[in-house]
Amino acid sequence: MVKSLLLCLFTACGLSATGLSHNNDAVPVTHTVYNKLAGVRRVSKRNVIDCHDNTKYLFNASFGVICCESCPPGYVAATIGCTKEDNKTRCKKCTQGEDYMDHYNYNTKCLRCSGCDGPHGMEVEENCTINQNTKCKCVTDHFCDSAPCRHCTPCDTCANGRVLEPCKETKNTQCEETGQTRQHTVIYVIIFIVLGILVVSFLVWKKLNNKQKTYVSADVNPGNERNQLIYPDIDLSPHLAAIAEEMNLDDVRRFVRKLRVSPSRIDAVRNDNQNNATEEKIKLLELWYQENGITGAYGTLITTLRKLHLRSTADRIEQTIQAVLIQS
Repeated sequence: MVKSLLLCLFTACGLSATGLSHNNDAVPVTHTVYNKLAGVRRVSKRNVIDCHDNTKYLFNASFGVICCESCPPGYVAATIGCTKEDNKTRCKKCTQGEDYMDHYNYNTKCLRCSGCDGPHGMEVEENCTINQNTKCKCVTDHFCDSAPCRHCTPCDTCANGRVLEPCKETKNTQCEETGQTRQHTVIYVIIFIVLGILVVSFLVWKKLNNKQKTYVSADVNPGNERNQLIYPDIDLSPHLAAIAEEMNLDDVRRFVRKLRVSPSRIDAVRNDNQNNATEEKIKLLELWYQENGITGAYGTLITTLRKLHLRSTADRIEQTIQAVLIQS
């Protein structure tokens, strides 16, 4: 009986629970969907102001950013800024000799002129102006090897007195070292000796190659002593026929060719005297004598014949000429 009651209770509770469950399932679940509206803001393109030029600057005015013109060199801004209607900055002038401004600007104060440090070897090169600072330079015998130059240094003096490179505005004196001095001295001595040898050689060569007014002929006597005979300048015109008699035609032709008489003139004389050897010899000697002249002709005649190995001919002509000179 008790079991029946308990079974009934459990069955009723289960049905009740099932009904509740079905009732809950039957109730529709409502989901609220929120649609989020994204607000889109249109950004207009901002006007870009170009003040990249170093003669202008940006100024934030009450109505917006504008581009103002800078003050030129020599001036600074009395007041910074400008208006939309007038973009020029109101400027004031620097004081000559006291301050300056060397570039476009919108500063309110000029730069103070600097001075040159006299105790450190500097002096004024250009005075300060409204648009340029004072320019300084080193005094005489001073140099400065730094930039910008703050002070100058006295130039060195070479102890040995030999200066390789003199002192300049930006470089100290370059002196020759002792070892270099000795080396240069040796070089100078060698150069001097070489030049001396060249000069002497040139003078000797010139003396040997110049035509001299007197010619020296050396004959070797039995005692191997050299006798020098001086050939004076004499007029050979009266003696050309006698000279021609002592020489044959071939020797005369060799003689004039040796002394570089024009070949064309030699051929002309030869053609004009084909059948007269005596006349051809005289004409060829006259031709040579005309080109040579009286100066040195006698010596040239004798020495050239000896060079042509016509020593006996030269001796005979020399004896003939000397005999005439003695008689005169």
